[in-house]
Order: sequence, then C-alpha cells, then structure tokens
Amino acid sequence: MEPLPNVPDLPRPRVAGDVWRTSSGRVELRGGEVHVWRIDLAGLRGAAALATLSDAERARAGRFRFPGDRDRFVASHAALRAILASCVDAAPAALSFGESVHGKPFVAAPAAGRALRFSLSHSGDVALVAVSRGLEVGVDVERVRALDDLEGFAARYFSPRECAALAQIAASDRLRAFFETWTLKEAYLKACGDGLARALDAFDVTVGAAQPRLLAVRDRPGDEARWKFERIDSGPGHAAAIAAPRDWERTRYWRGGE
Repeated sequence: MEPLPNVPDLPRPRVAGDVWRTSSGRVELRGGEVHVWRIDLAGLRGAAALATLSDAERARAGRFRFPGDRDRFVASHAALRAILASCVDAAPAALSFGESVHGKPFVAAPAAGRALRFSLSHSGDVALVAVSRGLEVGVDVERVRALDDLEGFAARYFSPRECAALAQIAASDRLRAFFETWTLKEAYLKACGDGLARALDAFDVTVGAAQPRLLAVRDRPGDEARWKFERIDSGPGHAAAIAAPRDWERTRYWRGGE
C-alpha cells in the first residue's frame, strides 16, 4: 500500500486495557489461538537487535534514509524473530524466511516453524506481532494523525459504501473512524496474503461498528463468511485490528520490549 503522509499527531486519550499480560517465560501457542504481542520499539534499539537479523535484513535496514526509520525496522524485526523463535525453541538468528508469490513472509527453517503464521505491523514506536499455528493472520496498527484531506483519502482508498458510512460519523470521531477502518482493511489483506494484488475498494468492512466484520467482498465472494476481525486497543493515539479465519477461537495479548 502507498504510505499515508507524515503529518502532525492528533492525540486522543485512550488507555490500553488490562488484557495485555507480561510473559515470564516461553508462552505456549495452541491450535485455534492467535497471540498478539505489543512491542515498545524505543526499548529495543541497539547492536543486540541488529545482530539477530539476517544479512538481507541488515542490508534492507541500511537502505533507510532516516535513522529513526532504520532503528524501528531493526527493532520490529528483531522482536518478530524473538517471538517466533520462542515458539519453536530456536535462537532468533537461526530463523530463515521465505516469501509467498505476493510477498507474504513465512518461516522456511527450522522445520518446526513452518506451521507458524504471523504478521507484523508498526507505526511510530508501537509494533504489533500476531502469530498462530496454522491460521492465516493479519495485523495492522496506525498512528492516528491529522490528515489534510480526510474525505479525499477515503474516496481514494475506501469503497463508496464505506465512504457513505464514514460521512455519517460525527465530525469529532471521523478521523479515528477512518484509521480504524483502514486497519481493518489492511489486516484482512495481510491475512489473505494478497497485498498490492488486490484493491482496497474491492470489499466493504463495517465503519464505526462495535463488532467489525466484512460486509461484501466483490472480488472474492464468500470471504464474508470465512474471516473475522477483532479490534486491538494498542494504546493512546493508535488504531489497530487483527483478521483471521472463522475457526480462530481465542486471542491472547502479551507485552514485549517494555
């Protein structure tokens, strides 16, 4: 997806719920579960994080123009490696990855990691990692920030049905509703593994609803019944969501890097 512009913060106080737990050791990941880790990237920067990455990841990090972007990339990918490695009793640096035809990463080695499914997203100093065994999963987090042309962005990326629903939201809540809708759509595309191969306006999600869901999928009929969503309270000033198949039974939330 094209990145949204970097514009000033628009803070809206929200306190993360007590669903977030601190792990005291290895966490068991059971079938039917999705685990979501919230990572404080500011606490993970440094040479130790860089050392766990592959040569390809270090090369990619070196191509970032701004040091802050490079540091967040290194910290988020080091955290991802640590989380996945803990699921298979491996060293983070021992993991190797492949990519699907549309670029969705998967664990290629060790063999015990091939059943893992995962998704990584970060915005500002907050990263989220979602992981499961056998369930495709997608997660997205966005820093809620002012947009010069909110309606224009919605018209460009959302379906007509979503734009009409967004216009019905109170003006004071519309910006957050935009980002919450954006994260639902991104989480679904990440879970499907499609990325840029599909258009954001080819499907409709609920806008501002307490229980988010897919309403219509014009380019892949039937997905409405295959996937479900959960919003994530990732802290003040952020919107986040997760998508996974209908046989997703339970979500567990963990803190990391804090």
